[in-house]
Amino acid sequence: MGEIGKEKSLWLLSAFCFAAMTAAVPFSKMELPLRAGTFLQYYKTALSSRGILFLIPIISVLPAGASYVKETSNGFLKLYIIRISRMDYIKRKILLVYAGGFLPFFVAGVLSFLFHFLLFYPLELKGVIEKEGVLEVLFLLSRICLVGGIMAEISGVFAAVFRNYYMAYGLPFVCYYLLIILKDRYLPDLYAMYPGEWIVPQQDWGTNGMGIWMFFFVFSVGVCLLHGLLLYHRLKEI
Repeated sequence: MGEIGKEKSLWLLSAFCFAAMTAAVPFSKMELPLRAGTFLQYYKTALSSRGILFLIPIISVLPAGASYVKETSNGFLKLYIIRISRMDYIKRKILLVYAGGFLPFFVAGVLSFLFHFLLFYPLELKGVIEKEGVLEVLFLLSRICLVGGIMAEISGVFAAVFRNYYMAYGLPFVCYYLLIILKDRYLPDLYAMYPGEWIVPQQDWGTNGMGIWMFFFVFSVGVCLLHGLLLYHRLKEI
């Protein structure tokens, strides 16, 4: 985790993501005084905006998605693999890549929450903030972060397959937008493979919406295992 924390791109992308969330705040519709809990509604609007939906495949892959390509092209991997076992490298790489997609949205989301609280809460009328509202935005941010982690792992998969920056960065982007186009234009019932549905579920995902969390678990495990198997195959060549 320390490696990804040293990446300047992580913090730059987090700042960019925070700016996108801030831009989605409906300032023009604000009427003072605000009713209690309005800052949570504004925060939810920022998280679920179309801008965030379209930025996910870009922001998530940049911090670490193609790190394997970088390490092989500059010869670092041959030296590094001597110091640690192949399995340790694979475990670290999978965790690093997933964190690289997860953390920019988590950092931006936390900063955005503080921004909304400090700016709008003092302008609200006194009242009770419903626990359900807090849990709703917490789950919403969690889903965004998980989608980011999955997209980063998909980038890692393409990096291991093609060993090419353009493929590692470009193909997740293409796949993501292809799913959006298929759902919007041709297959409206294909909600389970629609990124917008992953973030803001509108369909039936079972009791208490637990199906979406099972979906994230299975999808995450699947892409991590595939990434690990491909890395293992590549490391046998060294």
